[in-house]
Amino acid sequence: MTPQEMTEIRNKRMMAALNMEKPDRIPINLSGLGFFKFIDPTAVLADYFRRPKYIDDLLIQAAQLPIIDEIDQAPMVGFTTEAGQTAFAAMYFAKIKLPGRELAEDALWNIDEQGPMTEEDYDTVLDKGWGYMTAELNKRIGFDPASLPPPDMEYMGELMQKVAALGKASIGMGGLLPFPSFEVLSGARKLPQFFKDLRRMPDKVRAVLEIMEDYAVDETIKALKSGPPAVYGFIGGTRAGCDFISPKVFEKFHFPFYRKVIPAMQKINVKSWLHQDSDWGAFLHYFREFDKAQCIWDPDQMTGMAKIKEVLGDKMCIEGDVPPGLLAVGTPDECYKYAKDLCDLMGDTGFIMSAGCSVPPNAKRENIEAVILATLGK
Repeated sequence: MTPQEMTEIRNKRMMAALNMEKPDRIPINLSGLGFFKFIDPTAVLADYFRRPKYIDDLLIQAAQLPIIDEIDQAPMVGFTTEAGQTAFAAMYFAKIKLPGRELAEDALWNIDEQGPMTEEDYDTVLDKGWGYMTAELNKRIGFDPASLPPPDMEYMGELMQKVAALGKASIGMGGLLPFPSFEVLSGARKLPQFFKDLRRMPDKVRAVLEIMEDYAVDETIKALKSGPPAVYGFIGGTRAGCDFISPKVFEKFHFPFYRKVIPAMQKINVKSWLHQDSDWGAFLHYFREFDKAQCIWDPDQMTGMAKIKEVLGDKMCIEGDVPPGLLAVGTPDECYKYAKDLCDLMGDTGFIMSAGCSVPPNAKRENIEAVILATLGK
């Protein structure tokens, strides 16, 4: 079978799951940044920034290992760069700490909150808009998007040819879209101060969020229309679980973002991939209002797949949820059982096997293999 034929099979498999239809088998979407260690155990996370092309090569090799090659998703090559992580942190108006620079050689990179927005800036947003404030806050943290180095298009072209030769799924993701406005504002103000704002001046915060949400929707649609055709757009959620905020706060300050952006994406035929970290169990029912097969629910291991299946199983594709800690320190038997039980719970329609959030860099190869074999029913 040619790589093109294999890609077509995997694309159909993924699209069936996203559309709440029955695929030929459960898709496997084990994404992670540490697979390079399966080829070179001496490599460290700092190598992503020190010698990124070497890491890309290792990831290509790892994708072809026996059993590992059953993963449907393409490896995350060309993904993690210093410029990319700097821009990612700037979405929260924060800075990035990198391994081999501020951190140990094999440490995970960290977001370092700056909180450059002042209380007076709320009035500035109401007067001049969020676009103006974004540029101002970027100046305060020393971030200039225009100064980021352009991608090496020649190298990226070569890399994409290598990925295409793997025969992996290639359905289009519409990039990393603006995060929920509640979370962006919490980063701009710094989390403790933002929570004080919610108590001291809730109406002003809500008014500013209204402006931010409309701005985010415009930026989202602009990004999706300007890029290659996208099946889905990735929206991250990290600071709004029911273990962190109350239903009252969620309803008033956070959920309105989804009510605006998801329908706007649907109008241009793009699904919303909701990557939701922390426990969302008490908030799941809010998301039932969106059309069937319009969203993908992608949790970490905190919510519980049984609850997600109960509340959203007939409304959207669900991905998950093997705990990263289990992949790192568990046994192959434990990982196999967890994955098999998960397949039994979720069934073969509208489900994608994955790790909770992401495969950790210290995951054991034999544990990844156990999850794959369980999903394949072997």
